[in-house]
Amino acid sequence: MANHDIGHCKDCRYFNSKSMHPSGSEIAQCRQPELQDFDLLVAGDCGCNAFEARAESDISRGMPMEEPSPMVH
Repeated sequence: MANHDIGHCKDCRYFNSKSMHPSGSEIAQCRQPELQDFDLLVAGDCGCNAFEARAESDISRGMPMEEPSPMVH
């Protein structure tokens, strides 16, 4: 694995969340190429040394963004 800083999964580009701002309690698949074969499910507050910072462009394609809640009057 590449040498990277350690960080929380929720802030990592490999955290397969459909949310733009995943929470620490969210569970999602780790899509890190060397770990993908293991089908790991991790919480946002987990972390490892394969961390790479998440950017808006890293949000999984094909997965819809969270729909905004309907307004209640």
